[in-house]
Amino acid sequence: MSKFLIILLLLAGSSLFAVEAFALEVEILKESDRIIESKGWLTPSIHSYQEQFQIIIDQANSKSRISIGMLSTHPNDIQFPDYIEVISSEPRIISFTLTNQFACSPNHIERGCVIIEIAREGLGDNLEEIKKNSREIADKIVGGGVIVFGVEFDSVTLKPRTTFDGEKMIVSKVSYTTNKQTTDNLFGALSTLLISSDIRNAGGFYDHAVKLSKHYFADFTIQFVPLEKNVLRSLHISLTCSSEDPVLPNCPGNFDDVFASGEINPLELLQVENINRSEIFEDKFLPLNSIIHILLYSEEGLQVKSVNSAVIEKLEHLGNLQENGWFFTSASGKKIDGRYLFATESSASKNDLIFSIGDNTGDDIDIKNIEIKNTEEGGGCLIATAAFGSELAPQVQFLREIRDNTVLQTESGISFMTGFNQFYYSFSPTIADYERENSTFKEAVKITLTPLLTSLTLLQYVDIDSESEMLGYGIGIIMLNIGMYFVAPAVLIMKIKKRF
Repeated sequence: MSKFLIILLLLAGSSLFAVEAFALEVEILKESDRIIESKGWLTPSIHSYQEQFQIIIDQANSKSRISIGMLSTHPNDIQFPDYIEVISSEPRIISFTLTNQFACSPNHIERGCVIIEIAREGLGDNLEEIKKNSREIADKIVGGGVIVFGVEFDSVTLKPRTTFDGEKMIVSKVSYTTNKQTTDNLFGALSTLLISSDIRNAGGFYDHAVKLSKHYFADFTIQFVPLEKNVLRSLHISLTCSSEDPVLPNCPGNFDDVFASGEINPLELLQVENINRSEIFEDKFLPLNSIIHILLYSEEGLQVKSVNSAVIEKLEHLGNLQENGWFFTSASGKKIDGRYLFATESSASKNDLIFSIGDNTGDDIDIKNIEIKNTEEGGGCLIATAAFGSELAPQVQFLREIRDNTVLQTESGISFMTGFNQFYYSFSPTIADYERENSTFKEAVKITLTPLLTSLTLLQYVDIDSESEMLGYGIGIIMLNIGMYFVAPAVLIMKIKKRF
């Protein structure tokens, strides 16, 4: 029976530094049960909750923005008070937003804001009538309560808006101001009120939002957006920074000179070594429910040069989502747009997320051939990847599975891999580069790897439940390979010499 999967990918920011969200439906083509089973593919599950980590770096305006968001289309995940939930039954309401963003109201920059957007159609024929009818609708919502106190009417303006369906329309924006509170206080109070305890206790990106909310200049925003069949509910903590704007704080990490250094290191901004997914996603295959999104706007054309993890070339079938990696919707030009997608892994390290950029040479980029440069423990199989052409090649996935599911499950295996990686990564990038340059050498490496792959299949037929078993089988495999690669050729050479 055919499988048809549509995954709702909720990404923050349809415009630079604006706290909005848009829906992108990624359609995974129909796959038969037989194809899924024969290829060993996992079938994604569906969960209404999504966590986001977004970084926007705008070179032209010398600004950077980090945002951590929790989004859901189900009230069990994020539940607004009843007097706001009722908005979903009012077809003219486009969105409800509460924020303490700096200058959210140009008239009262020292206050927070409540913003209600209403569809322009049916509000009247002239500006005064539109403003009057807009305010009457919005006042009913505000009159029922808006979570915070001290709400005062500010203004009504008309503005263009692109809906989640891509439809362009004019909306009436009714703004109110509120007593401004710190992001730390707002997040502490409202996250407990709105977000389920299951999400709060499951860690993941939520824990990083807690940390970011304590930054003095961080912003807090919640949003309630009625959709055609449900409601998008979101909570974001954001920090806008600049090394040149005296009003904004300096950027943490290396984001002030990211274009000069040529290295994009997302976790440097959070000052952490690893980022973990929510425990809600444990033991489930939810590849699009944790998103790390990087947007770079440059004055000169740029190009992605190297990536420290797998690269997902395109999203066409389930096989493209079986492994963690970067998916670039734009890998060159004045805009670099990349999303790191999690597959079965529950975390990503600082090294996993690094990629480099450089001058745009004008050549078309073949994403799948971008240089892979892992240099830390747990990195990719560089030589095998270059030999078999892809991180998704069965031989490469087999080596990774043996490493992760067998060797790294014991302390002796971890010790072995630590020493092995230091040795392996001292020469493997050079060999991998030469493989990509010389097809004859590449084929020779494939042949050379065949005995190793064959010997490692033996580990699939044994149970390793202790350190002694790991040592025993491990030493046995090593001795077998020494015999195949060194002893056997040496004996053969000696016999040939004797004949001559």
